[in-house]
Amino acid sequence: MDKRFLVHFLAVVDEGSISAAARRLQLSQPSVSNTIQELENELGCKLFTRGRGMSLTAGGRALVGPARAALRALDAARWAIEEISELQSGELEIGCVVNRAIDPLSGLIARYRERHPGINIRVRTVPIGLRGFDDLARGNIELLLNETPPAATGFQMLSLGECEVLAVLPPGSRFPDRPFRLEDLIGRDWISGPFPGTAGRSHLNGLLAARGLPYIDSVVETAHRQMVLPLILAGVGGGILPSGEAELAERLGAVVRSFDANLPTGHAIYYRSDDPSPAAQAFLAVARESRESTTVRESEI
Repeated sequence: MDKRFLVHFLAVVDEGSISAAARRLQLSQPSVSNTIQELENELGCKLFTRGRGMSLTAGGRALVGPARAALRALDAARWAIEEISELQSGELEIGCVVNRAIDPLSGLIARYRERHPGINIRVRTVPIGLRGFDDLARGNIELLLNETPPAATGFQMLSLGECEVLAVLPPGSRFPDRPFRLEDLIGRDWISGPFPGTAGRSHLNGLLAARGLPYIDSVVETAHRQMVLPLILAGVGGGILPSGEAELAERLGAVVRSFDANLPTGHAIYYRSDDPSPAAQAFLAVARESRESTTVRESEI
């Protein structure tokens, strides 16, 4: 099969339309449309339903994972044949839960791009918990940044240690210059991101229950993670954020305090047991180096 078929097919999948895919590929719309028709003729089935956009059929959905895997295999073969010492081109697909996108993923990507500017990175949001492993199992992503410990099996894991969470209060909030106690959570308005079911939220609820305290009062609960910090800065309520986001909030005027209780949550990069692509291996190397000061271990779970 012509590699061009798979490249054009995945561009339409990722962009959602022929026109957007053509812009990304810097080709004409008829060229991309003709390629999709040629691929459908070769496979003997429709891959998309045409309407206001391009929606995948059952056959199209079945092709996405193998198509991505095939392109990665072709890239790996090309790199091996050329015996290049540095990654000069290619793509890397990463899945990430929303509360790890800023810290540590943004920093890891920045360091990776400094070293390998020829690699394009595509990041997709995945659900927290076991459902986040679906894309990894199907081959839609190569690396997954998720919380630990999950109950998934069959994946390799590079532990990145623990991520501290901090109390973040609206600008101008009056609070003593001391750590935040669990009792201080009660009676305040809080904004909750998409955290239910995570290790951090479960751990916090367990600590509150152990002290006979009620769960925190969420005046706003939103699945849109990007809303949380603006709402805090607008004075709607406080939030419990990972350290990277809390540092950003403090620079923007929020009042930030550490907790006197142990509230960190672990996080790790997961990948399939078969050989990762050169681009993925290079990203794992950057992740290992970024955690030199912590105990980093790899194991199969």
